[in-house]
Amino acid sequence: MRYLLPSLLLIGTLAGCDIISEPKGNVGPNNGGGGGDGVTRNVLLEDCTGHLCNNCPDAAIRAQELKDIYGDRLVVVAVHMVNSFAQPQAPDFTTDFRTPAGTDYENTFQIDALPTGLVSRKSFNNSTLVSRYTWSTAVASLIDQDADVDLQIDSLNFDANSNSVSGTIRAIVFNPAAGPENLTIYLTEDHIIDWQVDQTATPPEVPDYEHRHVLRGALNGSWGEAFLSAADQVGDTVEISFSYPLPSNVLNPANCSLVAYVYNTTGASQYEVQQVTERKLVP
Repeated sequence: MRYLLPSLLLIGTLAGCDIISEPKGNVGPNNGGGGGDGVTRNVLLEDCTGHLCNNCPDAAIRAQELKDIYGDRLVVVAVHMVNSFAQPQAPDFTTDFRTPAGTDYENTFQIDALPTGLVSRKSFNNSTLVSRYTWSTAVASLIDQDADVDLQIDSLNFDANSNSVSGTIRAIVFNPAAGPENLTIYLTEDHIIDWQVDQTATPPEVPDYEHRHVLRGALNGSWGEAFLSAADQVGDTVEISFSYPLPSNVLNPANCSLVAYVYNTTGASQYEVQQVTERKLVP
């Protein structure tokens, strides 16, 4: 057993990672062996947005249209940036949708204009930042690829009394990682009714706009924690147990989901998301 460093938000006992080398035959719900045997790569679309960005509602519509097409294979997360488009502004735009993770991503990926997006953080046309007009092409180019790893939120429990979430995340290795890969756990919230600037509306200041897939926080830190490595062999199962309090900005846990993804931490494809999965907090 190798132990993972707990994040500042970790509560209680849990931060362990187990490697189980058997069985190497039926290693997943699709009986995946080397190469995945039908398990395909899910895609993470991070919609970089802000409530004062008048073109961002169009991007949100495009993201939801792709979600409607691909279903569970596409995970959409709306990341409100720290720039002027996401800053609270009196008297109406007083809600602060920003997160420390969003700030880190804005700085790391040098996001200086909205809307834009990250499609599994892979470079397209020599840029990690992908225009909303080409999201569909970028998503389609990845989503049917054979997966190197299957990622599952194996168990998930929400405790209303402690306002915390706990569970287990499992990875099944189909192809060994080229280098270290981290696991990041997001908490998102859907159906938030609040103000948004929308250039297609009259007037453009919309008081009852529905914000979808809003990032509320990265539970184990913006960059997650060490999870997979080149030492993990085909057929290995790697598990981690977790327990975190819900971020204080959550309005309704019933509208929340847990998003887990693994990404490269080194090399030419640093930050590229290899697999992602999502599960509702409250069934």
